[in-house]
Amino acid sequence: MALIGKIRKNMWLVVVLLALALAGFIIMDMTSGKRGSSFGSKTTLGEVDGDKIDYMDFQRAEQALYGGSGDVYGRRNSLWNYFVEKSIMDEIGNESGLGVGSEELNELEFGANLSPIVQSFYSNPQTGQVDRAQIEEIKKAVESGTVTNPEFAARFNELRKQVITAQKQNKLNNLVAKSLYTPTWYAEALDKLNNETAIFEYVKVPFESIEDAQVKLTDEDYAKYIKENPVKYTNKEEVRNIAFVTYDVKATVEDSAGIKDRLLALVDDFSKSTNDSLFTATNKGFYNKNNFINKDAITGDLKDHVSALEVGQVYGPYIDNKNYILAKLTQKKIIADSAKASHILRNVTNGDPLQMASARNFIDSLKTAISSGKVTFAEAAIANSQDGSAPKGGDLGTFVPGTMVSEFNDAVFNGSVGGMYTVTTQFGVHLVKVEKLVYTTKDPKFNLAYIAEPIIPSEVTQNAMEDKVMGLLEKTKTIDDLNKLASGDIKVEVAGGIKKNDYILSSLPSGQTSRDIVKWAYENDTDAGKVSSTLYTFADEANYVDSKHVIAGLKSIDKPGLASVESVKSSIEAVVRNAKKAEIIKSKIKGSDLNAIAATFAQTVSIAENVNYGSASLNDGDQEPILVGKIFAAKPGTIVGPVAGNSGVFVAKLTSITPATIEAGSFSQKMMLTQMARMKVNYALLESLKKNKKIEDNRFTFF
Repeated sequence: MALIGKIRKNMWLVVVLLALALAGFIIMDMTSGKRGSSFGSKTTLGEVDGDKIDYMDFQRAEQALYGGSGDVYGRRNSLWNYFVEKSIMDEIGNESGLGVGSEELNELEFGANLSPIVQSFYSNPQTGQVDRAQIEEIKKAVESGTVTNPEFAARFNELRKQVITAQKQNKLNNLVAKSLYTPTWYAEALDKLNNETAIFEYVKVPFESIEDAQVKLTDEDYAKYIKENPVKYTNKEEVRNIAFVTYDVKATVEDSAGIKDRLLALVDDFSKSTNDSLFTATNKGFYNKNNFINKDAITGDLKDHVSALEVGQVYGPYIDNKNYILAKLTQKKIIADSAKASHILRNVTNGDPLQMASARNFIDSLKTAISSGKVTFAEAAIANSQDGSAPKGGDLGTFVPGTMVSEFNDAVFNGSVGGMYTVTTQFGVHLVKVEKLVYTTKDPKFNLAYIAEPIIPSEVTQNAMEDKVMGLLEKTKTIDDLNKLASGDIKVEVAGGIKKNDYILSSLPSGQTSRDIVKWAYENDTDAGKVSSTLYTFADEANYVDSKHVIAGLKSIDKPGLASVESVKSSIEAVVRNAKKAEIIKSKIKGSDLNAIAATFAQTVSIAENVNYGSASLNDGDQEPILVGKIFAAKPGTIVGPVAGNSGVFVAKLTSITPATIEAGSFSQKMMLTQMARMKVNYALLESLKKNKKIEDNRFTFF
């Protein structure tokens, strides 16, 4: 962001450099096979058992489905999974005859049982409900062959492919699920185990009883834990461990003072303004004349001063949530906290004056009929309203101020219970009936107009920080150099276990800059111990300024196999520390007298009753499956422990186990277990199929 000014001053140099860079790119692209060629010599994004996923097909699908919206890397991950699953399901369909017929597809796209994919793409974002009117329009256009918008056609075709693939998956899942059952012996054994209950005394020494500072962890401690849990910590592919330091770009005292002065200069004009909507809009502010809020909902210093303000008075500048703010009190009155209303709507297209006049006359006649008692409001709404609330008698439910469009909102919250009002909005003409006004308090509510300016670094500050960090980068060539940068608040972080397609690095924001660091770490000439020569700048995209600069280096490379300490250290630190604490606690436990053990650690002896093996839950809610498992394997009177659990170290004494009384055949248990197994098919089957496929993923060479 801070570079924009420099670029403008040296535009001729930029043009020359761009020309040279473009020429170099073309030559490199023509002579190198390292990356996907822009001339089409290599466009294979990946393969599934030899079935190629083409980059151009992938790009077309991405553009059709998402355009430029959403999280680019998140959507690409989702789309990649779809292409892999489509390849697998197409193969299964070809081999088994599993498919989707035309009538079935029509039902999934337009019928009563819409595919979840169609529902997600054609739902109303405000209500979350499927927009049936839009679905009907699409159906008519598709069936009549009148689709003229190429973007819509591309999107619809891609959605259709996804619907077909998803339906094939559903059919396969159902076939497999219906083949599963639970043997009677297994259901009876589990039923017996889950219905036995135990009573035991225990002492818990919580891990928190030992300060973290007392526990010194070594790489050997981490390595031991990793070795003891190989299933969790085995890399199926190569991963890289990236070290980095972060320099935040913050506003200086001078920057903050300048922002405050700019707002102070607006106070007089703001207080005199007769058009607060326009004034706030032209000064980076916001105002909603229908938004009345309680004093308790106001934040910052304004909360303590708003009651004393006169209407039209401006308060500030004050700081709230990293912004300098001016607040103007525009209205103060007692207003309902919520309302319940019904309405009858007559639609008007694009404000057509003839339709508008006709709609008003129609609403007036309905109002007269309802007022005279010839028909109830609900009956009139069911028969005449052109809104989705018609089947419910026009009932809109309960809503708070500001929920509805301005004209509708004013009619309801300025109206009286039982009153009927004719209201014209962008949708047409409404007959509104106020059913209920709810007041939680009779305290006044406040309508406020705001002007806010974020406290952000100036261009001078951004340039100074960039120059400073660039100077450090020039001296930082190795990981050892990087470690020397640690000082005060500047820490060296390690993002471990980074895969070639990742776009998230530890505490750094996800997105293109993080992705650029990962791509550098996976370049052929990037060796372990090397620091990137690029300064990675993260932007505050909302305010168009630099937010942080990062110097990054490749600390180490893990080949497939057992994970290194560096790659998983941050994710297992807490559990390894607790394991170390457990060793310390166990070493201090002497004898088997629960009262003596409790006294040693200033704890108490507790009693757990009706503990069930299946839930493994103690009476205080703690889930302790290891302890409970050992309890049910013991005999009454036996001391169990010390046992390292999830929340601490336990020593217990079993009092009794009450045998279970179960029904012959355990039919309820059998049904539940079978249902659980069948539900698991929906997510486990496809993952299992993927594991048995040779999947080649080349996305990192393109994105």
